[in-house]
Amino acid sequence: MSSHIAPCGIDCVSCDAYIATVNDDKALRQKLADQFKEHYGDEVDPEKIRCEGCMNDGAHIGFCFECGIRKCAVEKGFRTCAECGELPCEKGSFIWKEHSKSLERLNAIKEGRI
Repeated sequence: MSSHIAPCGIDCVSCDAYIATVNDDKALRQKLADQFKEHYGDEVDPEKIRCEGCMNDGAHIGFCFECGIRKCAVEKGFRTCAECGELPCEKGSFIWKEHSKSLERLNAIKEGRI
């Protein structure tokens, strides 16, 4: 299993915040800040959009670091939610919707296909 799979099943290496960080891509950081403002109405300093992967010790985007899914996995000692018998649970309802690629990835991990 990739060390870049977040507890929720997101593949960090395909996440724009991760990509912007590892490539030091200022334009992508600005695009993400603009999207955050458009969708959530909040101003985000593009330079603060830095993430080295959900479960890594380095930089995290604030909302990812504080994510309830991540906190739960860390508290239970799980690398991903695929290790949890309660998958899918209410904590992930905002991301594990119908046709969720993250949930499909977690199920594949759970079944040993990844």
